[in-house]
Amino acid sequence: MTEHEVVVVGGGCVGVSTARHLADRGVDVAVVEKEYAVAQHQSGRNSGVLHPGFNYEPGTLKARFAVEGTRRTKEYCDDRGVPLDECGVLVVAQNEEERKRLDALKQQADENGTEARIVDADFVEEREPHASGVAALYAPEAASVDSRKYVNALAADAERAGATFYLGHEVRDASRDGDGWRVETTKGSFDADYVVNAAGLYADVLARKMDAGTRHRVVPFRGEYYELTPDAADLCETMIYPTPDPELPFLGVHYTRRTDGKVIVGPNAVLAFGREAYSNRQFSLRELAGTLSYGGFWRLVSSRKMAGVAWDELNKSYRKSRFVSAAQRLVPEASGDDFVRSYAGVRAQLVSPDGELVKQPLVEHDDSATHVLNAVSPGLTCSLPFGEHLADRTVERL
Repeated sequence: MTEHEVVVVGGGCVGVSTARHLADRGVDVAVVEKEYAVAQHQSGRNSGVLHPGFNYEPGTLKARFAVEGTRRTKEYCDDRGVPLDECGVLVVAQNEEERKRLDALKQQADENGTEARIVDADFVEEREPHASGVAALYAPEAASVDSRKYVNALAADAERAGATFYLGHEVRDASRDGDGWRVETTKGSFDADYVVNAAGLYADVLARKMDAGTRHRVVPFRGEYYELTPDAADLCETMIYPTPDPELPFLGVHYTRRTDGKVIVGPNAVLAFGREAYSNRQFSLRELAGTLSYGGFWRLVSSRKMAGVAWDELNKSYRKSRFVSAAQRLVPEASGDDFVRSYAGVRAQLVSPDGELVKQPLVEHDDSATHVLNAVSPGLTCSLPFGEHLADRTVERL
């Protein structure tokens, strides 16, 4: 039996950041992670973009954390030597309807305190000669970062501050033990005064095991990426995004030049048949049954719009030509031969019982426990201030 003041379940960016901030405050904290390395799921299988805050509702935690997180992560990466490229992003409008949406994004950027301006087609052509659009929102503070190296740097700092990492320990259960908790893993048990549940794709499962009473469920959405061949990599110099649909939490297929020089294209957003189903041939019957038995899922897909989006995204997963067509809206010169399959991630999208996609961070507190139920995009961007916020709340409740 191993004892710690706080056990953080989950070695993603939010869990590791929380542990680092707790250790900085002198708390005896342990991170329990089922994989043998940190950042193996959402935190290491994303586009690696720091989103500066133009796309988030002013006054929300997500907006505040995105703006603050972009600044702090840049400073952190510069200090720790983590690869980062402050290349900026163009959010491109293809028609006048999308052009009007840029005005709303610009207003949000102004209210959130992040730099952005609307530019014309000539500016788009000068900055991204192969992109197509009538106008764009240019946000120069957007950046590309090596997400896994970033989380590993956070973990190293947490260890230097006194945190302990137990890798390869999959949590099986957590039960009350006096005023605290006994956390059972595949490699032994831990006694803790307090548990921070940052289990990502399985955060709702662990919360229910701990009798948290949450009625929300994670519905996993797979995001698949292609990458441009080396000969076609000059089709994108920085980042090219489509104008987002305000009714959807997904950004749509976009281009991102990574810090290693590769240009990734994606992701789509298709229902995953398992919480760690990283290809369209993987599935978990038990987890799929859990999704299909959840009333909130059926309420989500009952609208004509969501049903149409689901069908379109499914086609992008199984038919390369449909994925390429979506990418060609932004860069018409790209051809099917320019795209090769790359990696995929699974997004832990929380869905409410009434079928609403939860867009804001959702954290629930019980006696001696905090459950991070929703930390979706831009979770990587927000991780430093979000982890600090969670550490502060934990210390208050210890």
